[in-house]
Amino acid sequence: MQGPRGPQGLGASIAMAFQGSLTFIGAVSDDGATFIRDLRTSPRWSDISSLPNYPGGVASVALASMGNDIHVTVRSAGEIAYTRCTVQPTPGTPGNPAWPGNCTAFVNLTPPN
Repeated sequence: MQGPRGPQGLGASIAMAFQGSLTFIGAVSDDGATFIRDLRTSPRWSDISSLPNYPGGVASVALASMGNDIHVTVRSAGEIAYTRCTVQPTPGTPGNPAWPGNCTAFVNLTPPN
């Protein structure tokens, strides 16, 4: 015997990357948008979903830090895509555009079927 169906769980994803003493958080909202949290900037949460080639229906995010950049990989039901965001110097200061202008266009990394 099976009980009643429970509420649907969260479909969103969260990830963290560290660069020295800085912590960056990536979060996917229920509507598939991806946000990056940078405590040094205002607003603290920046939507990178407007970048060119951002896939629709994103469900998960992964972050990695290397050099002056964080690397953001997102996954939807049928696509894996990647962007690189320069975080040093602080986005929105001389030499680095504000979020999301400090990121490259997304590149499709989906493996062949």
